[in-house]
Parts: sequence; structure tokens; C-alpha cells
Amino acid sequence: MDETQKNAGTGAHAEALVDGILADADAEAARITAEAQAYAAASIARAEEQAKTILRESAAKADAQVAAIKADAEAKIAIERRKRVLRMQENMARDVVERVARKLSAMVGTPDYRNILRGWIAEAAVGLSTATASVNASMDELGLIDDTLLRAAEADVLAATGKATSLRLLKGDPSIGQGVYLLADGGKLAYDNRVATRLERRRTEIRKLIYKALFDESKRA
Repeated sequence: MDETQKNAGTGAHAEALVDGILADADAEAARITAEAQAYAAASIARAEEQAKTILRESAAKADAQVAAIKADAEAKIAIERRKRVLRMQENMARDVVERVARKLSAMVGTPDYRNILRGWIAEAAVGLSTATASVNASMDELGLIDDTLLRAAEADVLAATGKATSLRLLKGDPSIGQGVYLLADGGKLAYDNRVATRLERRRTEIRKLIYKALFDESKRA
């Protein structure tokens, strides 16, 4: 093989080597480009998902805040409504008590009032449940209470309980306020059956009746 042929063979080998290097370089560049593109696509996807998550969390927080504000407002409204209902009940109960007190006060001295006193005395004697008791009342009412009335009240107690009791007028100052006040012998037991006390004992019941009258839907059907 002459020198020319040798040089030609060497040149071809060098070109093939260069071509191989260039091909490897192209392949490496393509691989690096593909990896970069895949990384970029993955980063964009992650960023988009993070953005969506942030938006969802923000919306959830906003919904939760709205729900909390609404619940707080509804609770305050319910409390205020309850306060108003209680005030209305109390005002109406006070009005009922005042009307009843005025009506009973106007009945003093009427023919029927002695029977009312008789019932109050008997009721107090039953509640006191003692063998003997003294009866006190206001100045205007003491003049209406006599032995006949006391004996009638004693008969009512006996019929109601089967127990005999002896009643007499209390010696001393008249009581303050309309109604009767019974004191057992010895002064340790007493039964206050004056109008103010009677109405106070019934105040809770009056409130319930008012509430039922105002809010019982079955009565409106």
C-alpha cells in the first residue's frame, strides 16, 4: 500500500471518529434538552397544582369565615330575641298582676269579699297545718272578719283535711297589704296569704300562660 492510500485510510477513519463524536454530542444534547423540558413541564404542573390548592384553601377559609360570621350573627339574634320575649313576658306578667291587684282591692267591702277572705283564711290554715292559729289582715279587712267567718273557715279546713283547727283574730297591729296572714301559736310558723304574696307565688305560672298564649302554634291552627 503506497503512501497515498495510507493517508486516505487515515482520513476516513478520522472523519468516522468525528462523526461518532458529533452524533454522541447530538444525542447528549437531545437528552439534556428532553430532561430540561420534562423538568420544566413538571415544575409548571406543580406550580399550577399549588396555585389550585392555594385557591381551594383560600375559598375554604373564606367559606368558613362566612359560616362563622353567619353563625355568630344568628346566635346574637337568637339571644336578642330571647331577651325581648322575656322582657315582653315580664311586662305582661307585671301588667296582669297589677290588674288583678287593682280588681281585688276594688272588691273590699263588697258582699262577695267576705267569701274571698274565708277562702284565703282556710287556705292559709291548711298550709300552716297547726291546731291553733291567729289571723291578721289589713285595717280595712279586719272589720270584715268576725267569729262567724272564722268558724266557717274552720269548717272548710276540717272538710278539706279532716283535721280540726281553732282560729282567732290576732291582737295587735293590722298587717300591711291586702289579704290575710296566719301565725301559729308560739310565733315560729306563719303563712303569708296576702295578695302580693299570692300573686308572686303565681307569677311563674302567669308567665307560662302568657308564653303559651303568645307562641302556642296549636292554638292558632
